[in-house]
Amino acid sequence: MPWTVIFKDPKRIEKAVDKLRPSTQVAFRQAIQDMNTEGPCPRGWNVKPLKGEMSGLMRLCLDHRHRLIYSVSQGALTILVIEVSTREGAY
Repeated sequence: MPWTVIFKDPKRIEKAVDKLRPSTQVAFRQAIQDMNTEGPCPRGWNVKPLKGEMSGLMRLCLDHRHRLIYSVSQGALTILVIEVSTREGAY
């Protein structure tokens, strides 16, 4: 069953993605597509649960510098994308 990926603040995320390099934009679109079909831990991506203040959230590496931060609702099969940011800005 496919997962639903939604954005917490679509305008802010769209603005952040527009500022990324073209290759990272492609990675972002591919990550969203993979999460739609495979769920919160798609194969081939570096995904880890976050700790500390951000416990309960997940992060996916788009490239060596950029992260996708999201939460997962297993019961509703929903992934809520919270932020797209540099590694330094995400944490």
